[in-house]
Amino acid sequence: MDSQERAGLIRKGNELFNQGEINEAMKLFVRTRYGDGIMRIADFYYYEKKQPLIALKFYRMINRSDRIEEINSRMMFAFKKMIMQQAEEASSPEAQEIEVKVHPKLKILAEEILRDKEKEKD
Repeated sequence: MDSQERAGLIRKGNELFNQGEINEAMKLFVRTRYGDGIMRIADFYYYEKKQPLIALKFYRMINRSDRIEEINSRMMFAFKKMIMQQAEEASSPEAQEIEVKVHPKLKILAEEILRDKEKEKD
């Protein structure tokens, strides 16, 4: 695509975003690889919709390592808190067997984070 066509698609994406047509705007921003637009989409999902896993996908597209690290840290904090709570409950006399179900995508993402952390240590 030439620069004129790209500029027109970006303009249309901005209009759609401002009208609340987030999904349609996202398609145009990704198609044109418009970093600022992708960032707006990511921020929308992270801050407005409170859906960090969706936002993470877009932050990765534009290599926003600060936001990626923030989401990873929050997820690790949540996992740690959940594990500590389970350990406390399991050690209590009235502990009951509790089955924790984790969404497969969240499990895969957690495994990726742990692998990345191991690579950083090396």
